[in-house]
Amino acid sequence: MAVPATARNGNSDRARFSLDSRVQTPVLFWSVIFFGVLPFLIKYCAAMWNQDLYQYFPFLLIAVFGLAYLRFDRRVYLPTGLGAHLAILAAICFLVPAAMLQSSWLGAIAFIFLTAAFLGSQRARDGRSLLYLAVPMVMFLRAPLLATYTVMNRLQLITTDLSSILLDVVGVLHNQSTNTIELVSKNLFVAEACSGVQSLFTICFLALVVLVYQRRSLILTPLYLGIAFLFAIAGNVIRVTSIAIAEEWFRVDITTGLRHELIGYLCLAIAAGMLVSFDHLIGLLPFATRTQQSATTTDTEGLVQANAESEFSIGHGLRGMRIGQVVPVAIIVLCGLAMITQYALSETDVRPVVATNQVLYEPSPSFLSGAGAPVRVVSHEVNRDSHGDRNARHGMNSDVWRCGIGSQSGQFVLSQPYMGWHELTICYKVQNWTMTARNAVSVAGEQEPVVVADFLSDNGVHGCLVFSGVNSNGKLPRTPGHSPYARILAPVYPLIMDDFAETSGSAQTLMLQYWMAQPQPINEADKQNAVDAMVKIRRHTAKEIEKTFVESLSQR
Repeated sequence: MAVPATARNGNSDRARFSLDSRVQTPVLFWSVIFFGVLPFLIKYCAAMWNQDLYQYFPFLLIAVFGLAYLRFDRRVYLPTGLGAHLAILAAICFLVPAAMLQSSWLGAIAFIFLTAAFLGSQRARDGRSLLYLAVPMVMFLRAPLLATYTVMNRLQLITTDLSSILLDVVGVLHNQSTNTIELVSKNLFVAEACSGVQSLFTICFLALVVLVYQRRSLILTPLYLGIAFLFAIAGNVIRVTSIAIAEEWFRVDITTGLRHELIGYLCLAIAAGMLVSFDHLIGLLPFATRTQQSATTTDTEGLVQANAESEFSIGHGLRGMRIGQVVPVAIIVLCGLAMITQYALSETDVRPVVATNQVLYEPSPSFLSGAGAPVRVVSHEVNRDSHGDRNARHGMNSDVWRCGIGSQSGQFVLSQPYMGWHELTICYKVQNWTMTARNAVSVAGEQEPVVVADFLSDNGVHGCLVFSGVNSNGKLPRTPGHSPYARILAPVYPLIMDDFAETSGSAQTLMLQYWMAQPQPINEADKQNAVDAMVKIRRHTAKEIEKTFVESLSQR
C-alpha cells in the first residue's frame, strides 16, 4: 500500500513517501482524526500509568491495533455505514465538552468511539468488518475510584472467606476477622496479600483479547467477563493461601518485597492459564467461533500490485474529502487545539502524590479544642496501623475524640487518606445500620454543605452521622447529593473534571465525622448544633492543612 520511493528528478536521492492514490484520502482522514484526540490521550494515559490497576493499557492498545494490522486487507477505507457515522458523531459529542472542561476522561471515551468507527470501516481479507476487534477497548476506560474500591472491598471479603476455608482444609490454625486472617505468628490483612481489582481488571482485559483473537462469537462476551471474575478470585485465593502457608509452615515472610511481587505474577499467570483452558473448551462448541470466509481477491490484492502509487500529498487527500468528512475532522482538530491551549495556560497541581496508607496531616491531641467549636473533649485516641485491626467506620488512619456537642455525647473522627470524597454512610451500612435519611445541609457563607444522615439499628437504636471533608491543599471536595441523579453523577464527576486524585492515583482527602447514637430519635436542634460545630471544625482543619501544604511547598 505504501512504499518509500526515490525522487525521479535525478538531482536528489532523498526518499519520498508513496501511497496508492485511492487510499490517500482515507489515510489522511483517519490520521488527522487520531492526531486531534492525541492531546487528550497523552494526559489520560499518564493518569492511567499512575494507577497500578490500569498499567496493562499499553498491551491493550498493542493487542487491538496489532490484530487490526495483521487482519486488515491492506486498504484503508473512509467511514462506511450508519454505525461508523454514528460512532463519529458520538465521539464529537464527548470531545466538545472534553475540550471545554479540559477532561481527558471524556476525550478517552471519544477515542474509544473513534476506534470503533475506524475498525468498523476497515475490512478483513474475507471482506468482513473488523469492528469486533474494538470490544477489548471497553477496558481502556478508567472506572470511578469509588466504584473500584467498592468492588475491591467485596473481592477482599470473598477472597478472605475462601482462603479461610482452604486454610482449614490444609490444617493451618487461624481465625478470620472481616478482611484479616489471624495466624498464630501474625495477622495478615487481605489488602496486603492480594490486589483484587488489579488482577480482576487484568484478567478481564486478557479475556476480551482472547475472545477476539480466537474469533469467538461476541454473544459470549458476558460469559468471558464472568469467568474472568471467577478466575481472578481463584488467583487471589491461591495468593493469600500461599502467603499464609509460607508464614505458618516455613516462617517465610512474602507479604512484601520481590517475593510478594513474584507470587502475584505467578498467581496471575495461573489465572490466565485457566482462562486459556476455558477458551479451548468453548472452542469445542460449534456455534462459539465466527467462521472465517476465504479471502477475496478483488480490489484488495490489486492495490498492492498496481502501479497507481504516487507521492503522498496532503492536498490530494483533502481534495478527495467531501464536506461531510471535512466538518468532523475540523471539529476534532479544533477540540485538540483547545485542549493544548487550556493545558498550557492552566496551573499545574503541585500537591505531592500520596499513597493510600500515608498520613496527610498529623493533628495534635488539642486539635479539636483549638477549633473554636463548642465541643467538650473527653479523650483522644490515635490509630495508625493501616494493615492491622482497624475500625471499619474510621478507615486506615484515624484520630478519635470522645466528646460532646450540646446535650449530646458522641465521637468525632478525623480519618485519612481517601481518594477524593468518601461516602461514609457506606461504612455504617456494612456495620448493619439502616440509613433512613441523608441530607446535604447548606450553611450560609460556606461553599460546600455538610451531610447529615440518620440511621436505625436492628435493636432500635437511633444514630446520626454528620460529616464533611477537606482536601490536602486546604480546599473542600465537592459534596455529592443523594438524589437518584446525584448518586449517578457523583462517582463520575471527579473523572469528568480530571480530579487530581483520579489522575495521580493518590489519596488526597481527609474526612471529618461526628457520630451520635441513643435509644430515642435525635432531635433537629442537636443535629443543627452538630452541623454548626462541624463547620467550625472544617474551617479550622482547612486552615491548618493549607498552612502545612504551603510550608511543604516552601521546603522543596
